[in-house]
Amino acid sequence: ISVKEVSLFSRQLSTMVSAGVRIRDAVQVLSVQPVFSRRFRKVLTEVVLLIEGGMSFSEAMEHTRVFDSLFINLVKAGEAGGVLDEALLRVADFYESMVDLQQQVKSAMAYPLFMMVFAVMIVMVISLFILPNLISAFGSDAPMTGVMGLLLSMNELLMNHWLPIVIGVVFALVGGKIFLKTKYGRMVKDVFASIIPPVKRLRTMTAVERFTRTLAVLVSSGVDIPTALNLSSEVSESNSIVNAIVRAIEEIRAGETIHGALQKQGVFPPIVISMVETGEETGKLDTVMFKVADFYRNQVQAALKQLISLVEPMMILFIGGFVAFLAYTMYSSIFALQQTIG
Repeated sequence: ISVKEVSLFSRQLSTMVSAGVRIRDAVQVLSVQPVFSRRFRKVLTEVVLLIEGGMSFSEAMEHTRVFDSLFINLVKAGEAGGVLDEALLRVADFYESMVDLQQQVKSAMAYPLFMMVFAVMIVMVISLFILPNLISAFGSDAPMTGVMGLLLSMNELLMNHWLPIVIGVVFALVGGKIFLKTKYGRMVKDVFASIIPPVKRLRTMTAVERFTRTLAVLVSSGVDIPTALNLSSEVSESNSIVNAIVRAIEEIRAGETIHGALQKQGVFPPIVISMVETGEETGKLDTVMFKVADFYRNQVQAALKQLISLVEPMMILFIGGFVAFLAYTMYSSIFALQQTIG
């Protein structure tokens, strides 16, 4: 189920609940809306049946094993406080914010990815179309060395084993996407990010933005601090933050302040620690965390623009040099073949 669907569902359900519609009736109405996928409508139908069987809305959602812990805990807090419509509205706002940030990051990465695909396509065109014509023109016994020899070998490999290669690439892409969502996948992303300073900075700011925004939403909904911290760390998708929060929660339960426990971990920027301290002292931790999240969202947007301004000229130079190198190699090989045959 997509985050966009959950966000839309939460917003529409919030509107209906605030208008006085019973939760069971509201979910039933939404379960037949064509705007949702068939799978999501099936899940909502199951939720309706579970509510009719005596479960609360949050219990029914949890029983489906489809909705994440963040969503369920926010709904539980809303039910307990009698403000389910407000909790659902916070869920919708939160997920929309997350989707918006993800789209900005994906848009920033689209150009470098396009240029990489373009480079691969150039190699494929040379290997599959230009080289065969050269071979037919000069004969299959013509010597091919260096880069042209490598491209010829690639051509033979693709022509003779294209099906296993396609299957292998598909499995690698799907498996890689699943792996990157696991604990070990987060570790790999953290290590990769630490190698490239601009990427490290961007990833750190994105993780902090997710952590603080999630924490703000959970605390404002009445979720207890240990649970809110734990869920927020998971949403951050940063292994270092997850490990730091595990240790921080133990210290908080032992009597340490939130900002003191976070400061000891050495993971969070000073501004976050300072703002958490302010939130604790004023009793407005949720409000302060929303401000921190907005600050880091602006920082992420600025960092993305800066990264794009650096990457674009580098990619243009790289692709231009790559194409020039291939053209030089190809014409050099043709000239060498003509000399040999001559």
